[in-house]
Amino acid sequence: MIVLCQYVFGFVSVTLNMISENHDSKRKPITSGNREAGEYPYYGASGIVDYVSGYIFDGDYLLVSEDGNNLVAQSTPIAFSISGKNWVNNHAHVLKFDCYATRRYVEFYLNSIDLS
Repeated sequence: MIVLCQYVFGFVSVTLNMISENHDSKRKPITSGNREAGEYPYYGASGIVDYVSGYIFDGDYLLVSEDGNNLVAQSTPIAFSISGKNWVNNHAHVLKFDCYATRRYVEFYLNSIDLS
């Protein structure tokens, strides 16, 4: 639909909720003392924080930093794609896209804009 609109009318503005599903309500933080070591990546705002024994997500997602110094410093990407079984804490937004190309476009776009 979006491609057709662009072909006929030119550029089309969309919001994230029009092209993705927000899965933030499924996030669960685990303090370091309560984490049980395992094989599944435990993600935070800047990437993998630890590996844990369980997972709450299984699939392809885009994580977007929610807070922290990295939003200003941008020492690691603000948005990053993840795949497979994993656990995400409450410092990263979790977005699911139907289309790989759209997810990657949003990832590149978010990492290219000035957030200061």
